[in-house]
Amino acid sequence: MLLAIDTSTRFASIALVAQQHVVAELNWDVGQRHSTELLERLEWLLGVAGVEVAALEGVAVATGPGSFNGVRVAVTTAKTLAFAYGLPLYGLPTLDVIAWGCAAAQGPVWALLEAGRGQIYAAQYEAPAGDAASWAPVDGYHVLTPAELGEAAGPSVLLCGEWRDATRLALHEALGERARFAPVLGDRRASWLAQLALARAARGTPADTADLEPLYLRRPAITTSTKVALKPFADGEHGTVSAREGVSRALRR
Repeated sequence: MLLAIDTSTRFASIALVAQQHVVAELNWDVGQRHSTELLERLEWLLGVAGVEVAALEGVAVATGPGSFNGVRVAVTTAKTLAFAYGLPLYGLPTLDVIAWGCAAAQGPVWALLEAGRGQIYAAQYEAPAGDAASWAPVDGYHVLTPAELGEAAGPSVLLCGEWRDATRLALHEALGERARFAPVLGDRRASWLAQLALARAARGTPADTADLEPLYLRRPAITTSTKVALKPFADGEHGTVSAREGVSRALRR
């Protein structure tokens, strides 16, 4: 049983997948409440599926880019679960997950997310995909303006992801009839993340739990380190408890 976590933007998604079968999935508008809602929703998901945390066989997490807080919360939660229960951890860039939803398309696919300052996070993929294990962008991950994307894009492209109305208008102005826009209601699913992670699991290539970091693409507007040491949880009355006990208490399972 693989748990997949993606809170990269104001749209969050978590899923439990077993052998390419979706056991349970939850998608919701989290806004800026990533740190207060994620564990509560994970508890609900596990309860609906009747799965104990200890029964998990791996954890997958979307590593960004996206909301600095949202990505940090997801990565920290996934690393803590992996560390506490000795689970393999799989980190996939959020743009890979978005584009995977259009992997059956014909021709170039660009995955996009709002980056602020009139820019977008962007990555190009060639579809249709050969397989999930080899799914990767053509030339890495970028921060572009819509006009720059218009210069880089070919004669016909499929755009998928999340954008504001103003950004869509700017993209339409930059690409004109070359652009096709994927439906926005199916922009990102944790089950897509799980499928990419399962392909990595089949190859036996988990991430190093201690070294996995968010993929921000630009520096966060903060001055302190976002690294979270995987230390035992503190308990004010009883000294310290293990990370595993701390996670179990947080999920109340």
